[in-house]
Amino acid sequence: MDKSHALVAILKELDIPQSRVLIKIPATIPGIRAAHKLESEKVHTNLTLIFSLVQALACAQAGVAVISPFIGRVKDWWSARAIQSGIPEGLTNQSLSEHPGIELVHRIRAAYTTYGHRTQIMAAGFRKVEEIIELSKAGSEGGADSMTLPPDLLDGLRQVEGQREPTAGFKAPVETRPEPFYFSINGPTTEGDAAFERDSVQEMISLDKVPEGLAKFSVDATTLEDKVRSKLLSTSPTSTFVLRANGQSLG
Repeated sequence: MDKSHALVAILKELDIPQSRVLIKIPATIPGIRAAHKLESEKVHTNLTLIFSLVQALACAQAGVAVISPFIGRVKDWWSARAIQSGIPEGLTNQSLSEHPGIELVHRIRAAYTTYGHRTQIMAAGFRKVEEIIELSKAGSEGGADSMTLPPDLLDGLRQVEGQREPTAGFKAPVETRPEPFYFSINGPTTEGDAAFERDSVQEMISLDKVPEGLAKFSVDATTLEDKVRSKLLSTSPTSTFVLRANGQSLG
């Protein structure tokens, strides 16, 4: 929360409106609580490391602006389980129409449509151009509102010949069960936290992949800080630089 407020304050000094700020937070119980509080302050949030429908529903119920399901890592998890069950190749030969990461986005979209949630879906973690095209076939009825793509996949899309349109007559899955509640729009509840933990255990994937994702983010953050520090020192080796974080100055 402190870091979010500090970033908003810095951007305000640069005349960047708060409406353009999107704070990225992992979709854990503490993360969803923080996002709910920030959204009440009109600071929009992007809940990341989404691997399950449970997380996606909790985020929407908390009123977050955007969620990011990780397409490739979802498939990684299911592929590892397939190998454990005796399929040596995992999901290597699986058709794109059965891709578990893409299917997760379809399920989230169906649930959001059925329950009337306005949280946007920004798909991330693609590994192949073909995955992007496959998800895009669903259009707005079953796909994502937007996507986060790395430069190599953007270049790959530019090399795809022909114009790709959403598949005509795509039939999005339908959510028929009553909505499970994990978070009250007025704030967290003991019952909601218990339901979130119970259903997360049933799905299992987020319990495995979220800690792994947090560890990778931590390593990446350290790498980025080292690169920035090296860049600043190489530009002016005799100067003193200050990095401001959480309102404090660091040498």
